[in-house]
Amino acid sequence: MPRALTPKIIVPFRSASGDNRCVDFCQDMVVYLRPETNGIQTESVLFRVFKDPAWHSRVDLVYLANVPGAFLSERGVVERHYASRVKFARDGASAFTVAMRETFTRFFGVPFAQAKVVGAFEALSLLNLDEEALFQTWVPVYDLLDLEGQLVKRVADDLFIVNYDIPALLTKHHDDTDVAAMVFRTGLSYEEFKSAVEQIRQSLVTEGLLDPDKPENRVFHWSRGPFEQLLDAQGYVYTVSDEPVDLADLAFGRFLLDKGETKESIRAALNDPFSSGRNLFTATLFATFEDAYLRFKETSHD
Repeated sequence: MPRALTPKIIVPFRSASGDNRCVDFCQDMVVYLRPETNGIQTESVLFRVFKDPAWHSRVDLVYLANVPGAFLSERGVVERHYASRVKFARDGASAFTVAMRETFTRFFGVPFAQAKVVGAFEALSLLNLDEEALFQTWVPVYDLLDLEGQLVKRVADDLFIVNYDIPALLTKHHDDTDVAAMVFRTGLSYEEFKSAVEQIRQSLVTEGLLDPDKPENRVFHWSRGPFEQLLDAQGYVYTVSDEPVDLADLAFGRFLLDKGETKESIRAALNDPFSSGRNLFTATLFATFEDAYLRFKETSHD
């Protein structure tokens, strides 16, 4: 692949192994900007917040790169990264587990077997909408359910759409887009790091880069759990050889390997998060390393 179509690495990734910040504990928060956002302005906001005295000594930038859309497309990164959500967007009702169907019924007050549940791709033709119009369709909060990481939206005529955002997300990632990716290494817990994320969100609102009533994930993604840290890194964090960073060089990857897991068992979990019937990523949302590992072992034996 021509050099222009490979990641432009500005700050090469620094392994957690041997990093003094990781002597006691550290974690790698992967952040990448949505391709439709203003990258330069958004990056400026992120870096300005992390230079704040409240965070400056507690968060290190250990990777920064621009990853071309053509590179991501050739490797199928986006589709693989969102594989479980794409599956639900394609399969609709048939993808739901028994437990998910029961939760759906309790939340919406409609028996799942009687509900018209369709994937987002089918909804495009049913409603005669394009990807962005489907994504922007507004509903009140009581008509929106986050179910094992899958978003179910009730629209007119009691039609339930699964992962309505996926068609637009895939469309926005194309060969002509770049994705700015970075890794912030920190000894902060998730509860502490959330405060930094909220400060970033408020700054984006102040700069006019985010509507006040929208969450930060409209502009940037950040790893919201230990297993998501690994998933994000495998998709967006590369060595100078254009290969994903080794799992052993990531803080949580090293933690799992020290517990006796293998790289193969870790990759299997990342590639099939529903193997136990529950979504591993939502089951370990904002978890500590130890809790994430225990939940991983529990689900792997269910």
